[in-house]
Amino acid sequence: MDTSETQIKGWERRGIYDDPKLTQIVKMYEEIGFSVKVEPFKPGKEPGIETGCTECIKENPDKYKVLYTKKNEPEWKDRY
Repeated sequence: MDTSETQIKGWERRGIYDDPKLTQIVKMYEEIGFSVKVEPFKPGKEPGIETGCTECIKENPDKYKVLYTKKNEPEWKDRY
């Protein structure tokens, strides 16, 4: 999924993480009612991220994932 496509559909980028922190954060967002998407990190192609901020990640990009969230609609909205 293209990052711009993700943003258009209402998903918000929350950050770039690796495990075990990624798993903890995904669980937390799901527990508080968010949908979660985890996408591969693409060095140099993440808008809004300074190049210097990703230098250490570039050494092992497959280890890191970009986390996106989207607030779930309340279940009762579907009933009315």
